[in-house]
Amino acid sequence: MDIKSFSSRYDVRKIKKTDSSKVYELCKTNPTYYYYMKEQPSIESIAQDLQTLPPHKTMEDKFFVGFYFKDRLIAVLDLIVSYPNPQTVFIGWFILEKKMQGKGIGSAILTELLTFLKKQNFSRARLGYIKGNLESQTFWKRNGFYPTGEESPQEHYTIVVMEKEL
Repeated sequence: MDIKSFSSRYDVRKIKKTDSSKVYELCKTNPTYYYYMKEQPSIESIAQDLQTLPPHKTMEDKFFVGFYFKDRLIAVLDLIVSYPNPQTVFIGWFILEKKMQGKGIGSAILTELLTFLKKQNFSRARLGYIKGNLESQTFWKRNGFYPTGEESPQEHYTIVVMEKEL
């Protein structure tokens, strides 16, 4: 899959381990996300996220990418294709630099990405947000995602699963 086709407005590049410090700086601008995660971002945790996969998936199915505007990292996306089934893409992570939020940029990135994925014959997008995080819930609902009714309790929080038909 050509990641450059994820966006016509931004330069999309694969995030590598050497980019962990840039991702860390972007993550630090989003304290709400980490408040609900009950942890703080670290370069080590980001490096680990670069390798994290769901069961039965390989690194060929994972697209951990950055969206750059004038060579500045403004958003990070972790996308798993064909998960949990061949017709679905899973958004594991989507973080937008805090000062870029509230301007429609995140929604524009997402709309363009999902339009591209639909052309690649995917029919659904799926994700999870942390229960109680109204900022995330509002963003995803505004972008057409709805709860599936599935919830996944974790040690310190519960994940609410959402989906959108493409």
